Amino acid sequence: MEDNLSVRYICEEYNLRIYAALSKKVLQEMITIHNTTPHATIAFGRTLNAALLLASSSIKPHSNDTLSINISCSGPLKEIVVQVDGKGNVRGYVGNPTVDVELQSDTLNISKALGAGIITVTRDLGLREPYKSVSPIIYGDIARDIAYYLLESEQIPSALLLAVNCNKEGAITRSGGILIQTFPNTPGQVIDVIESKLQSGFSLDKKLEEEKLIKDIIEELIGKEIKELGSLPIQHRCRCTKELLATILESVETQELEDMIQKDHGAHITCVFCRKEYVFTEEELQKIVVKKEKVH
Repeated sequence: MEDNLSVRYICEEYNLRIYAALSKKVLQEMITIHNTTPHATIAFGRTLNAALLLASSSIKPHSNDTLSINISCSGPLKEIVVQVDGKGNVRGYVGNPTVDVELQSDTLNISKALGAGIITVTRDLGLREPYKSVSPIIYGDIARDIAYYLLESEQIPSALLLAVNCNKEGAITRSGGILIQTFPNTPGQVIDVIESKLQSGFSLDKKLEEEKLIKDIIEELIGKEIKELGSLPIQHRCRCTKELLATILESVETQELEDMIQKDHGAHITCVFCRKEYVFTEEELQKIVVKKEKVH
């Protein structure tokens, strides 16, 4: 079965651009690292698929460009961050990965787990400043809220489907997404026809459960043939290094660094994205202090 892949399509007859993502194994790796409970797993997976689709639609394949989605919310999930680059590398984290302990709910309620908040989409295209846009959480449904962002912030009518499912043991059984977008000269009724089909019970999750090919699923949804334009493998890969963390430590107040040296005899720093731990000895911290003093 297809997996760990983002694909770009075009429907020439309807004049639509279409993006698909399949991420079962990648998501499984990420939730294992962060030890997420069901609400965090589903919300994290939906955000991952949304980020893959937005990246596929707006950053150059095989480039170092990045797209990030940051959901900052008042609910017990607190925050979800996913970053994707043009080479198919993804990383992310959840603010409260064990949210179900706090929710104590037998049924899935992502809206309650999110609460109110904002969605920030950041594109770093290698220019002087990254491009950021912000949209409110209105529906408490990640797919609908991202579609609202696309319409309000990007002025692009879009149909967005996100599917994530896990078994009783918490293992991912299905994970994917489809993004359908119009061109300026797309017939106005096309998205309405697709939305009507979605409202009539079309389920991406059920189609993935049936192990149908993603291209066949899309063609069934829109009722027209589509042509593949390209695909990109996706993989979980963090960009953290000890050198990068040392640079971050240079921004820490000198007194705080001195406390790390004298009281803690070093520092242990864990990357929030991949949970890898880096150890800085007293000598390494002292070198950072000396470097800061030379700068000032």
